[in-house]
Amino acid sequence: MADNLKQKAISGARWGFIENLSSLAVAFVVALVLQRWFLSPREFGLIGDLAIFIAISISFIDNGFSSAIIKKPEPTRKDLSTTFVTNLVMSLVCFAILQLVAPYVASYFGEPELTKLLRVLSFVLIVNAISIIQRVLLVKAVDFKALTKCSLTSAIISGIVGIGMAFRGYGVWSLVGQQLSKQIVNTIMLWIIGHWRPSLVFSGKSFRELFSYGSKVLVTGLLDTIFKNIYFPVIGKGFGTAVLGQYTSAEKYSNVTSNNLSQVVNRVSFPVLSKVQDDDDRLRNAFRTILKVVMAVSVLVSFWLSAVSYPFIVGLVGEQWTPAAHILSIICLAGAFYPAHYLYQNILQVKGKMRLYLALDILKKVLMAISIVIGIVFRSLDLLLWGMVAASILTLFINAYFSGKTIGYFPISQIKDLLPMFIVAVIIALGIGILAALFVWLCKNCGWYDQTWTNLAAVAVASMIGGLVVLALYKFLPKKEAQEIKNLLSIWKKN
Repeated sequence: MADNLKQKAISGARWGFIENLSSLAVAFVVALVLQRWFLSPREFGLIGDLAIFIAISISFIDNGFSSAIIKKPEPTRKDLSTTFVTNLVMSLVCFAILQLVAPYVASYFGEPELTKLLRVLSFVLIVNAISIIQRVLLVKAVDFKALTKCSLTSAIISGIVGIGMAFRGYGVWSLVGQQLSKQIVNTIMLWIIGHWRPSLVFSGKSFRELFSYGSKVLVTGLLDTIFKNIYFPVIGKGFGTAVLGQYTSAEKYSNVTSNNLSQVVNRVSFPVLSKVQDDDDRLRNAFRTILKVVMAVSVLVSFWLSAVSYPFIVGLVGEQWTPAAHILSIICLAGAFYPAHYLYQNILQVKGKMRLYLALDILKKVLMAISIVIGIVFRSLDLLLWGMVAASILTLFINAYFSGKTIGYFPISQIKDLLPMFIVAVIIALGIGILAALFVWLCKNCGWYDQTWTNLAAVAVASMIGGLVVLALYKFLPKKEAQEIKNLLSIWKKN
């Protein structure tokens, strides 16, 4: 059973990585094309203004029932149909509300275009609600291979739609078309692959049972969604739509690392850890292994991206996006710890510590709110962004203490496990950043400078050297740790 669980976890993680990485890779290429040749920071900023309204609506529609379905060992047909009906009704309610408030949103940001943009974009809510159960059942079965097919297909088709519309001169509407087509294609694919079909039955008993657990996840999810997207309206209103466009661009690049890994950790670890929730030793050992591997990857990759942000952005999309490079260099430092946040939260959910889960999440939001207020009061974007980093680090320590205590994995043990890899990641990232800067400086002084190729070559050369150092350090890992990684990779390949 242990081997089967481990293989299922590794297989799920592998396909989870492939799904997120492939979708984000397509989105990365599409955004690159749109940024470099078709759209301006302001047009990206307009969609950024609306991000929080769509995100909150999607979170509210789900009601936390998805987590309840995943946690429940054997959800009944009534449970699934009740959830489907509830999601559909809530999507229609949220859609109607956004239709009504659209003019006020446009007035708040001083951008008249936002009225039509929000009204059309809100159709994504209904389409998304129709596919929630199909997606949840695949997650519960840890069938991320099927999810990969859906997300990758929808990402490619929507990317073609977005670029095609931009080429025809539709401007900001190409971004709307991209988002709508992505959700529509993804929903169609999920219904083709999924075997469940709704019966439109609503059970009050099922609703109350699912809501008793899901309501706590809903509150936490809403708070998380609000604060994850709060920077969009704050920056858009306080610093302008063009600056927001730079921020949304930087966030997209940051998401290629932190968000990809966070989603995989959140979706794979929860169902897997739930299967051993009653065996404290197995749960603690599984959590410890996952945490060490996740943090080793997340910290190293995030710090690397922060170190090479300037040549990376300038080489890809040009000097008009230089402010995005500065923003990226900061927010990557905060994103390095996001996967661990999700993992700590999943432990509390698995152990049923929902009050503690909610309390810690509220505390996290309070810390974020304080950092945002400081940035607004002093009208400093840098101060706001560094506050994001400080809040992420403080939250990490708080979650590590309470979540670790729940399963007997105390902070001192976590520090011993994680501190060495953190120090190594910082040193390697600093070295890569210095090497990339020297490469660009030498090319400029030797008359070989080309905006695109010099900067991209600097990133590639410095990263290759850094990668060789990482491989060399791998040889000096303690035998136990090295063997564990080899075992994980072996099972990964077999699946």
